[in-house]
Amino acid sequence: MKQKIGTKLTIYITLVVILTFSISLVVSQFFLPKYYLYQLNKKVSEAFDSYQVLEDAELVELQFDVTIVAVPLQDSINDLNENLRLQLAKEHIALNKFWVSEEVLQTISEDKIVGKLYDQGKQKSSFIVHYAKEGDQLVMIGASMAHFTDIAYFINRFNLAFLIVSILIIIMVTALLSRKITNPLHELQQVAKEIGELNFQQATIQTGDEIEELAKSINKMSTTLESAQQLLTQRNLDLKQFMIGLTHELKTPLALINVYSSGIEDGLDDGTYLTVIHQQVDRMEKIITDMLYYARTEENALNLSRFDFYQLLQEIIQSYQPLQGEKQIFLQSDVTEFMLNSEQEKVYYIIENLISNALKYTSDNEIQISFTSGILEISNHTTLPDISKIWQPFYVGESSRNKHFSGTGLGLATVKSITEQLGFGTNSTLTNGKISFTIDFSSK
Repeated sequence: MKQKIGTKLTIYITLVVILTFSISLVVSQFFLPKYYLYQLNKKVSEAFDSYQVLEDAELVELQFDVTIVAVPLQDSINDLNENLRLQLAKEHIALNKFWVSEEVLQTISEDKIVGKLYDQGKQKSSFIVHYAKEGDQLVMIGASMAHFTDIAYFINRFNLAFLIVSILIIIMVTALLSRKITNPLHELQQVAKEIGELNFQQATIQTGDEIEELAKSINKMSTTLESAQQLLTQRNLDLKQFMIGLTHELKTPLALINVYSSGIEDGLDDGTYLTVIHQQVDRMEKIITDMLYYARTEENALNLSRFDFYQLLQEIIQSYQPLQGEKQIFLQSDVTEFMLNSEQEKVYYIIENLISNALKYTSDNEIQISFTSGILEISNHTTLPDISKIWQPFYVGESSRNKHFSGTGLGLATVKSITEQLGFGTNSTLTNGKISFTIDFSSK
């Protein structure tokens, strides 16, 4: 069975506290008494060194909180010990277990310092001393110390009780904290589940920590996935429409080829049947060529160069002069030079296609082209009632399908694809029977 985060948090914190207190108990019981003895022995040693330098017993006693006494070494060992007891009694130090042995006297006679610890038994204390010879006197510097093991015992009992109380407090606090942590996580879990079911939700979490940052990342992922799904859905619809348009465009020439080829077999050819078949084959080839170019526009790597866009525009317009007939192209521009950093071949295709469409499908004899502030606009009158689908592949207005110059319907779709690839903005409007195509080259 899986454990919840709150339960794990409580268990982990409790184990850490128990481990910490256990270490503290062991240290208090076994190591602190030794450390306490070490520090006290060090203090007595420092006091003895200071006494040898200052030779002021009262000052050293006050500074180090020790007791200093001196007795003659000429006395017998019994008198020497009795003399020490009397002087210690004057200092309000009563020892029931205290004796300076012959061995100690022998050692200090060699000008050595001797340290001794006298355990006072039932008094629950000890007396640590340092003996040394100074002239014909025995100098003793000592300090009392309580039995730290007993103190440690009481400290450990207190710590144990404190541990039990702490564990209870930890359980209550972690229960509250775990709710504060797990509630946002539960919300994130629900949001992630909804996203997995393609129901792109947003989490509303404001915790001011990493969980909030995680929620922001999930929200961003949800938005990105939703956009990707919408784009994929639209791409699927576009592909479906593309296949429908392709089928429609190929169906007519294939039907005509089938009819005229059957006529030839039946001997009905009046000399024009083969010509019609060749025309329809050319039309199918044109459709396939345009379709391949349209499909490859986004795959081809850009070959950028710097060129004069205005000069290119004039060259394209001049190339259409023999084909204009009664139709006229009027160019209006506020510049005579406009340097553009882009792919010249694709820019040429964009302009050429828009002008070609304008010449084929205009309902009057005027095509107006303006180039102002880097924005190209090509306008002409049309009989189309709606242009909402004009950028879609294989879209050809019904009024133009019967015309002799009707194209494949891939030209404007290719223009749209190329302009997006090159980073140009495109737009089309229809106002009072006048259609306008706008391309913004100013950003380049």
